[in-house]
Amino acid sequence: MTEIRLVDTTVRDGHQSLWSANALSTPMIAEIAPVIDRVGYHAIDFTSSTHMAMAVRWHREDPWERIRVIRELMPETTLGFITPGMRFMAWWRAPSDVMELALRCVIRNGIGRIWVAESMNDVATDLEIAALSKRAGADEVVVGLVYSISPVHTDDYYAERARAVAQSSDVDVLNLKDPGGLLTPERVRTLVPALRAAAPNLPIEVHTHMTATMGSATYIEAARLGATFVCTAVRPLANGTSQPSAEQTIANLRAEGFDVPLDEEALAETSSYFDTLAHRIGRPVGALREYDVSVYKHQLPGGMTSTLRRQLDEIGMGGRWGEILEELPRVREELGWPIMVTPLSQFVGVQAFLNVTTGDRWSQMPDEVIRYVLGQYGPPAAPLDSEVEAKVLASPRAETLAHEEPSLGLEAARARFGNKISDEQLLLRMMLPEDQVDAIGSAPTQATPGPHLLREFVAALAARDLAWLQIDAPDLRLRARKTMA
Repeated sequence: MTEIRLVDTTVRDGHQSLWSANALSTPMIAEIAPVIDRVGYHAIDFTSSTHMAMAVRWHREDPWERIRVIRELMPETTLGFITPGMRFMAWWRAPSDVMELALRCVIRNGIGRIWVAESMNDVATDLEIAALSKRAGADEVVVGLVYSISPVHTDDYYAERARAVAQSSDVDVLNLKDPGGLLTPERVRTLVPALRAAAPNLPIEVHTHMTATMGSATYIEAARLGATFVCTAVRPLANGTSQPSAEQTIANLRAEGFDVPLDEEALAETSSYFDTLAHRIGRPVGALREYDVSVYKHQLPGGMTSTLRRQLDEIGMGGRWGEILEELPRVREELGWPIMVTPLSQFVGVQAFLNVTTGDRWSQMPDEVIRYVLGQYGPPAAPLDSEVEAKVLASPRAETLAHEEPSLGLEAARARFGNKISDEQLLLRMMLPEDQVDAIGSAPTQATPGPHLLREFVAALAARDLAWLQIDAPDLRLRARKTMA
């Protein structure tokens, strides 16, 4: 039987899609990590620079320590890091030396898989990240071509880029990334064969969402056409705007005659843990959605959908959600059909929000939209609306941004922050507000609901004057000895 392997997205994209990327702390992940390690996933979609920043902002945690802790608790499973091209914890494009250092740091702290999904499908940038990653010691490099629907995002568009990716010896897997959950079995029937023909020596990985309800059926069709990997989350953090569930995907694939090797007891235990955790911290579990044709118009990715709705509710404007959804495709067309993926989806979403709430379209423009129009994020997929482009470029802010100094490079950062701090600390201080970095290790801004039993147990033991400790249980033997400092 043909073997299909799963890439688990629970703690990264599932968490981002359903819980706004701000719920999971390191202790929460650590508590279940050894069980996840037993499941037998090909890899874990573990973190991104966005998630690393959220660990600092929401939990006052060291994101590098999070990687190291989970790496130790998951020795058998490769941890993955996703980057949207030359970007690390900030919207702006980072210099090559900064990205090289960032990749080197995530890899030496425990990441084995680098997944680059450049938001403009700029293959030159994809391959630059791939080369930097391999040089830093990555075990596996994945290049994601980001899927979208527009007049310019055709099968030929993707096949041309897949051919270019396939020429690089630094790439191990070709990924078709569908952040909006827009793929359908019908489109897969032409697109996956086009990718296979363009990159015959690279395994194909498909990553989609259930936003438009087609994800599960899409995976079946992709597997039939030669995909090797599909991306899933355990059921409590699947469905909705997240990925298809691992449980149903496995059942579907096996019913079609595919072999999906994994430990189902460990999978069930993982799923039960996150179901319990969701109720403990007051977060929703994933639920199947009704088919909504508007998804194919606004194309919002899963993570942004939950975040934008939450932010609108927080400022008392949740009632204008429908107007913003109507405005999104109009803004996207005017900007030359940018793909609705980080960071471009945020640019389009903020501009749509401003257009609706001000009542005067394009009267206010965030800096990042102006930078996009200036070409600082690369060439658009299609020409911009001439009137919108002229209005943006005529703004006083455009003149300033066109001549701003390049982003802070490593040499300048070292001069500013000194040579006594680690590379990891340097990157945090370059990218995040000083007060947030200074607060790492202090009590979190939002207390993590529910006790972490292991942490409390270890703390209680440490408070006692014990020279030797041994614990024996059916599935556990723990021995610890106090050493002199």
